[in-house]
Amino acid sequence: MQVTLVAIRQGLLCNMKTKQPKFITPLFTMLNYFKIAANILFRFLKAVYDLISFGVYIVQLSIRDLISTVTNPFLPNRPVGDVIPRGYPGHGGVWPEYTAPKRGEDSRSPCPGLNALANHGILPNNGKRITYAQLSHAIQHAYNLAPTLASQLTSAAKQLDQGRGWINLHDLNVLNVVQHDASFTRPDIAFCPDQSIPHTDLINRLLDHASDGKHLSLTDFSYYSGLRRAECKRSNGQYTLSGSFIHKMIGSGTSALMYSIFGGDIEALRAWLVDERFPDGWEPKNREALGHTIAQALTTSLAVEFSIDEKQALREGDVFYHE
Repeated sequence: MQVTLVAIRQGLLCNMKTKQPKFITPLFTMLNYFKIAANILFRFLKAVYDLISFGVYIVQLSIRDLISTVTNPFLPNRPVGDVIPRGYPGHGGVWPEYTAPKRGEDSRSPCPGLNALANHGILPNNGKRITYAQLSHAIQHAYNLAPTLASQLTSAAKQLDQGRGWINLHDLNVLNVVQHDASFTRPDIAFCPDQSIPHTDLINRLLDHASDGKHLSLTDFSYYSGLRRAECKRSNGQYTLSGSFIHKMIGSGTSALMYSIFGGDIEALRAWLVDERFPDGWEPKNREALGHTIAQALTTSLAVEFSIDEKQALREGDVFYHE
């Protein structure tokens, strides 16, 4: 009996302690709704701000690029031997010492253009904690790009930004940011998760498609792109390029830059693609006074892309490569 009374008393005390005024629950509910509404409003305003900022960026970039594109033909080209400005790495074809990356320690990307800059110490040799300003500045001067094109190419890396303001080169190994299926220099990521290492056989196969044996033409680039897309589509069940014109244009853009910057020279490209280094005495073939612009690169990219035929007849001796 005493045990029962004690239990009842404890239960009553517990109820008294936990019982709350009737207005508390509606107040908490109202505050919760207010918090949700404020969060929705904040996200909406941020999305609007980001959209406006992106629009302003695109407009100003386009205007600046148009000015450079229209002005370039009226200015004398940079003289041979002086394409890279005096005081910058590579001036006169003299590049900083090449240092091969330490596998497992240094960070490298699927982009030979960035890897070469790191291997020569123009970007940090370890490939780590590289800011967007460093990336843009390095590619602009090493490859004689207009500031607008350098900014556009660098903006792709910002997709990976985690609020840090910098990247490690290995961060770019994610599919469809820089790297893409049917690459000229790497097997598809489905077969080769580490996209930082160039694939020598694929590169030599590309260079062997130079029609004159010395230079890859735009026709050669289009043909080889069609070959790679067709064979990768057949062998890769996770192939991602079929329905994405933007990602196809990334590949064609790479072809366009190799044609414009290297003139399709297979020996210079061999050093750049296989060893990811600049040959002694090399400088960009594009000599525009204000640098190679987005409009120029886009025009060449479209010429490559719209000449690609994945159902083309293969050249004599060609077979599909099974990754």
